[in-house]
Amino acid sequence: MKKKRNRNKYLIIIFIGIFLITSLYFFINDKDKIFDNLKKITASTINTDSNNHLSNELLEKEIDDLNKQISDLKEINNIDNLLTDKIVINASIIKRSPNYWYDYITINKGSKNGIKKGFGVISNNGLIGEVTIVNDNTSEVRLLCSKSNNYISAKFTYNDQEYFGIIKEYDLVKNELYLENVIGDLDNIKDIDVITSGLSSNIPSGILIGKIIDNKKDEFNLSNTITIRPTGDFNDINLVRVVGLVGVE
Repeated sequence: MKKKRNRNKYLIIIFIGIFLITSLYFFINDKDKIFDNLKKITASTINTDSNNHLSNELLEKEIDDLNKQISDLKEINNIDNLLTDKIVINASIIKRSPNYWYDYITINKGSKNGIKKGFGVISNNGLIGEVTIVNDNTSEVRLLCSKSNNYISAKFTYNDQEYFGIIKEYDLVKNELYLENVIGDLDNIKDIDVITSGLSSNIPSGILIGKIIDNKKDEFNLSNTITIRPTGDFNDINLVRVVGLVGVE
């Protein structure tokens, strides 16, 4: 039995040796062909990179053209700013009272930095609050999870149609925001992004607030209350971005 096992080992070794010799023979005889294939692969990669570079250049030109068209349309129609025109200011949290932990925070930027009342405040992945008081070098931000009603105008798109509502309340236990007074025939809508509408305060449109997890009709079956899971973190807040409309007073 032992001799049979040794014999099998020798056969395997011999087979591997024959395979390596054969492979080496083909490599020596076909090395030019192999090198040609490597050259083709390299050339193809270079061409792909060139095409990508060209595509990026074309994309930049298209963006420049679109920006120019927008500027021309503003000038023709005597429009100073759009709801999507915004300025972004980075800031840090310098104060958060334990007594009002879920109500207000204070940031280290104020009017001297261009911040104005009604600007939105973003942390991590979504809107977390609105600037309510502006000093020279600091500002106070009311959080979306505040006990005070925020009245943030928001919207979402469903079946290629936009729906609008007002965010008023937040459930601290469930970590849910509620978008109220949404008119339309909506059933079982979920996992849809809710963003700012740009129609309230000085918060630009298009800022992510959260995702829809449920909706409920009112007692008269006329409007909907949309339940939203906020994407912004109200607990772990250190650095924020203050976002506002361009040219507001």
